Amino acid sequence: MRVIVVAVAAILTASLFLGACAPKASLDDTQVEMVTVGGRKYEVRLGSTGTPGEYRMLIVRATLVINADSENEAERAQNVYPRFIERTCKGRPHEILSEGLSGKVNYYVLFRCKA
Repeated sequence: MRVIVVAVAAILTASLFLGACAPKASLDDTQVEMVTVGGRKYEVRLGSTGTPGEYRMLIVRATLVINADSENEAERAQNVYPRFIERTCKGRPHEILSEGLSGKVNYYVLFRCKA
């Protein structure tokens, strides 16, 4: 009986722990690159939208995040994406079409490289 109680307690504890974690997002048809910025690891997923010169990017924390602070996560992600835009646009000017948090830790950016 004691073994069953311990097992149930362990399952409930694991469920509560996993329920507090933020989900990890994905972006179809993109290339993934791992990067460390400010001591934190991120997966940067970058791909074309199908429109010439227009790209979509998803920045995903590569580490476990529990009870994430959305404002802090957005600020950190904003430190990640400029180098990828610069490299993708090859130094040309660019325009951010849309950006923001998707969930609590996943940050998306839609941008266009100008001619």
